[in-house]
Amino acid sequence: MYTRQSVERADSISVEQQAQLCRGALTTRELQSCRVYTDKGFSGKTINRPALQRLLHDAENGLVDKILVYRLDRISRSVHDFTGLCAQLSARGVHFQSVAEGLTLDDSPSGTVMAQIMMVFAQFERETIQRRVTDNYFARAKAGMYLGGRPPFGFSKGETTIGGKRTACYVADPVQSALMASLYARYLQDGETLGSLVRWLNAGGYHTARGGSWSTLPLGRLLRSPAFVRADAAVYCYLQGKGATMNDPIDAYDQRHGCYCYAPHQSGHRLSDLSGSFITLAPHEGIVDAACWLEAQRKLDRNRTLCSSGAGTHSWLSGLMKCQKCGYAITVVNKPAGMRGHYINCGGHKRGNAVCPGRGTVVTLEQIEEAVQTRLLDFLRSYRAVAPQTQRRPDARLNRLAAAIAQQEDEIGQLTRNLAHVRETDVIHIVSAQIHEANHALSELKRQRDALLYTHPQDDLEPFFQAILTEWPDYTIPEKKKIAQAAIRRVVVGDDTVEVVFRLPYGA
Repeated sequence: MYTRQSVERADSISVEQQAQLCRGALTTRELQSCRVYTDKGFSGKTINRPALQRLLHDAENGLVDKILVYRLDRISRSVHDFTGLCAQLSARGVHFQSVAEGLTLDDSPSGTVMAQIMMVFAQFERETIQRRVTDNYFARAKAGMYLGGRPPFGFSKGETTIGGKRTACYVADPVQSALMASLYARYLQDGETLGSLVRWLNAGGYHTARGGSWSTLPLGRLLRSPAFVRADAAVYCYLQGKGATMNDPIDAYDQRHGCYCYAPHQSGHRLSDLSGSFITLAPHEGIVDAACWLEAQRKLDRNRTLCSSGAGTHSWLSGLMKCQKCGYAITVVNKPAGMRGHYINCGGHKRGNAVCPGRGTVVTLEQIEEAVQTRLLDFLRSYRAVAPQTQRRPDARLNRLAAAIAQQEDEIGQLTRNLAHVRETDVIHIVSAQIHEANHALSELKRQRDALLYTHPQDDLEPFFQAILTEWPDYTIPEKKKIAQAAIRRVVVGDDTVEVVFRLPYGA
């Protein structure tokens, strides 16, 4: 006989009770040779269960001639799996009996059909329970309820009340939260990387929440987490742009609360792609302000896996060069002894021709630097007559404007989508006028935002640009590198082309 119980509950029948009921359906002779196969703590949605597999193996070897179960769903809750088992057992001449349902699976068509009908209802019941659990999970998430799990480093678990119901929540740990705030600030300093932060943490004797040493992967996930941010409208737009489903309206992002992120379970998930994730405002207060958190996210976005560290000493373009064919970072290789200059190689070609076939022509580092230098100096020259702008920290007025801009953009998008389905000329004119009016309102909102967000310093920066343009040949590699990394997003190297992608458009 076979017994199974997935979870012990007061309203469920135990494996011992199942076995006792099955014994009552056996003759005295059958009881003498009866063997019990039991799976405890296993779901019926799959047949990959230890005791069931032993039973099927024994049946294949002719050691079993009859199988008893308390109910059909103890064997399986999948019609597909049960049909396969029926065929397997029938081929070996093994009889199958369900005690509670009074069904016997034999070679008769009626027995097989009745068993499969019962299995359809068993599968329906399993899927109904699964849907009910999922619906309850998301209903609790939408209400801002805590859904379990260990709080991230920086928080401990506390209690709060939401909608009259008690639930767990994050509570800032004084020591850990202070360390997390300093990590965000430290990461934004020039030259700091995840690796340098890890070395600093381990050298200083700081431990993870589990008491272990730090490494870059969990640290990167921590810095990505929206639980730490005092979320505002800009954070809403950033998370939505990453593909997340936002539970709360944008005007609820009040620069106070952190967020819960319920992401799909994927290997290596770093919160860099939030497709399929669900974001809801949490009851706890964030640790870092929105501007700091967003700046850290943009730095993490720039430093993807394909990026090199930029610590090379041979070139001021280290960390910026990418291969046009495969997208991997380009590194510098010394020429053989007796030859001057440097070759370049990309990470994709190192992994084989299947990843990157390499370049059809030889390109040297010196050729790339010469091409980039010309364009970089032209770019800087274009900003000599442009008044630079400094950005203020967001405040309540900026947050309200950002929320209004996002809502206006959503409205324009909806109007544009509606226009695509309209055929009547009069309606097209009306919707077009609405789009025009909405765009005008959007422009005014952005003008107000920029007036608050940006200020023009009074310092005359003409000498600064003039110094770069005239003294560039005398700068050291580290000095050139700082200027290049401030102005250039990436340099894409092809067979016969060098494309320079700047962080901003030309100033002139």
